Amino acid sequence: MTMIQQAARPARPTRRRPPARPAAPRRGGAAMVLGSRQEILALAPVMRELRDLAGVVRVRRTDPAILGDEGLAGPLAAVGAEAVSRSCRLAAAMDRLDQVFAADRPDVVVVRGATDTALAGALAARSHGVPVVHVEAGLRSRDLGQPEEHNRVLVDRAAEVLCAPTPVTVANLEADGLGDRNIRLTGTTTVESVRHRLMPEAQRRAVVRKWGLEPDGYVLATLDRPENTDDEALFAITNQLSGVAEAGYPVVLAAHPRTRAAAIRAGVLASGMNVRVVNRLWHSEFLALARHCGLLVSDSGAVQEEATVVKRPILVVRRSTERPEVLRDFGRLVGPGDDITAIALDWLADGERRARLAELPSPFGDGRGGERIADAVRHVALAARG
Repeated sequence: MTMIQQAARPARPTRRRPPARPAAPRRGGAAMVLGSRQEILALAPVMRELRDLAGVVRVRRTDPAILGDEGLAGPLAAVGAEAVSRSCRLAAAMDRLDQVFAADRPDVVVVRGATDTALAGALAARSHGVPVVHVEAGLRSRDLGQPEEHNRVLVDRAAEVLCAPTPVTVANLEADGLGDRNIRLTGTTTVESVRHRLMPEAQRRAVVRKWGLEPDGYVLATLDRPENTDDEALFAITNQLSGVAEAGYPVVLAAHPRTRAAAIRAGVLASGMNVRVVNRLWHSEFLALARHCGLLVSDSGAVQEEATVVKRPILVVRRSTERPEVLRDFGRLVGPGDDITAIALDWLADGERRARLAELPSPFGDGRGGERIADAVRHVALAARG
């Protein structure tokens, strides 16, 4: 589906032409609504399966180079939504998506996860009677203090097809009264995405050496959620991680610009803590470091899933997680008030745990999630065409 809006050429002054009739909206294809970097990485395997069918609607200022890096530099419509407040951003995104879908009506709209982008895409599609496929449906943290928990519930209710990653998420959908919907157990696309991005072992080890690290002997961390980038919480968590570094395990904190700004504001960088705060890494470099670290520490849902693919233990810095499957074998919930230093040192010293994890399959997929989701999208698109 092509979604490129072209500027009209000015009429020649020497020749008058009758006004053109407005073109009827075109039907066809699957519109993949993307906003965050993670949405692109997660839906890339689906888009590769749907090269002949999918067009992209890019919301906000996500770097389109990521699409090209994934080999997906296809039809693109950019939808700006840069208002200051969340409610204004959501309204602006819905308004622009409404215009895009009116001008070029898709057969099906695909959204992923629980972002404001996903909610805006689902609601705009429903306003045009376009069916919605929700990728990663059924996740529940049961924490209504989180905006994304509201989003994922609303998107699930707006979607005709619910692509659930695990049996747990299928059960969540049924418990929410959505058992009569088209629920498909697909897995996520994390396995494919990691395999696509993970360097060969020799290159991974070269990355580890470049950072001056030893395999299994360091911690890789990310902290991006608002509850953890609050000044007091961020200082407490990084202070705990500094204790891990002082015990001989270097800590690399790969920080989003917002997290780095919060670290400066909280005095983390000026406090002498022994934590290496670095700019956010390219995904392939992050995965290389993740594959050989002794421990991951993160509040990211994506990193929780990636931990199960690269077979590394993870401390999840959250009050709750919408991915409880991680906690069965790979992870544990911790908070700023916990003794993260002691827990991390215990896990870092546990080589048997890492050996055991190396033999476990990821609970989030078998490498065919993108194929299954693409099949669901094709089915909806064909049904819409009659």
